[in-house]
Amino acid sequence: MDLKHFFIAGVLAFVFVFLYEFIVHGFLMMGLYEQTSEMWRPQEESNMAIMLLSQFLFGMAVAFFYPIVGLDTDCKKGVPFGIGLGLVMATPQIATYCYLPIPLKLSLSWTVIEFVKALFTVLIVSKVYNWKKT
Repeated sequence: MDLKHFFIAGVLAFVFVFLYEFIVHGFLMMGLYEQTSEMWRPQEESNMAIMLLSQFLFGMAVAFFYPIVGLDTDCKKGVPFGIGLGLVMATPQIATYCYLPIPLKLSLSWTVIEFVKALFTVLIVSKVYNWKKT
């Protein structure tokens, strides 16, 4: 494994995931979250360190698994891997409607959000791994 590309890819993936989730959950989804406010922890009980850790670990995991799929100079394996990972991550989000008293729109939104996050994270990682090695 190329540790330089692994580290750079993992950090860039983390930065993307952090910004993506900040925008999506912090702004775009805020209305739905306010409609279901009784479901969520109070703001003072939220733990940003745990959230950052989970985002960092996700970025590093994608950077770890991408070379196992196989590197290619045209990033042709990035899209199928991203779609597959997106489907795996989106699937449990659909089920949240079954066990949480939330609107179906929220569960479906999470499904799309997770799919897009996985796909674009993999594409970022694939581009880093396919940069000209120096």
